[in-house]
Amino acid sequence: MRDCSGNQLIGTQGELGMYRIFQREKQYFKVTAFYALSLSKYHMKCHIHESFEIMYVTSGECRIFCQNEWLRMKSGEFIYILPGVQHQLEITEGRPCSVLNLEFALTSEETAVEAEILLEKIRDFQKCFQMPQGYIAANDGRNLGYAIKDLLSYLQKSQNKVDDQEFLFGLLFSRTMVELTYCISLKKNTQGVIYLKKACDYIDKHFLEEISIPEIAAYVDINKSYLQALFTDKIGCTINHYINQKRLEQAIFLLCNSSFGITDIAFASGYNSRQHFSYTFEKFYGLTPSAYRGLHARNMTTDTRNIRYSLENDRDLKENKKIYVFYCDSYRKLNRECKYERGKGRRQ
Repeated sequence: MRDCSGNQLIGTQGELGMYRIFQREKQYFKVTAFYALSLSKYHMKCHIHESFEIMYVTSGECRIFCQNEWLRMKSGEFIYILPGVQHQLEITEGRPCSVLNLEFALTSEETAVEAEILLEKIRDFQKCFQMPQGYIAANDGRNLGYAIKDLLSYLQKSQNKVDDQEFLFGLLFSRTMVELTYCISLKKNTQGVIYLKKACDYIDKHFLEEISIPEIAAYVDINKSYLQALFTDKIGCTINHYINQKRLEQAIFLLCNSSFGITDIAFASGYNSRQHFSYTFEKFYGLTPSAYRGLHARNMTTDTRNIRYSLENDRDLKENKKIYVFYCDSYRKLNRECKYERGKGRRQ
């Protein structure tokens, strides 16, 4: 990670993507800072602190530097930052912006908000601490802005002397965490679907080639563990299972609609050996490729109606694993030598 000037920084808790709140001793939440500002120009220096932070834009727009990139935020959007992540707020002159800010931290000192209780009561609350990037920027999916505003109003009326034991503080803070969790879950689910679609599109285009999970994850720009979790959660299978499924769909088409040999079909479907192909096929369908072909192959006739089809550069078929399929009512034979003549019933 680098700071605002491009200097290398030592890794932080935020960079590790998981802030540990599961401790042997009880952990509580407390507010460490808060403010509401409305300015036409503002430049905050890059800084790091050991608090969680929410910056919510209520009107106008601003720029926020976080994890080596500038984010443009507008009304109704917020950024949530984990402890130890360097960040900076900037409001461009002539573009007024209003921001609500809340900073809170974990402490062993007892307050009205116990971390373990929130983890038990708020569904998916742990997602607020599981962010590999160290932050998340999203739209207000429901009522986060109102929740923060009500909490800050209470804190302001308390004249900056917050009684952490007060029931009302616990209620308002818990409500804010409920809304924050909802927004983060909504963002992650939506973003997850986008990542998944991008990964599936990549596999659909390259499944005939040698592709790996790290390669797919790098293309989607997420870590491979998260990508695997998306496949398991949304599709119900592993990435390798999905790849094999696409390859075997190709193989089944060729088994049923061509006279290619099993070895040729293996290579043409993305496998590097007949043995691996046959093993995978039988594992999926409970039959060998030859047995499957015997049950499902289409009948072929020699009538080609005096039309000649030719398939040239046959080496590309095996080397590039491209499939050339001629759709016709009937055909004499399709093989790697590739020249046929309709009507005469003989190969040239």
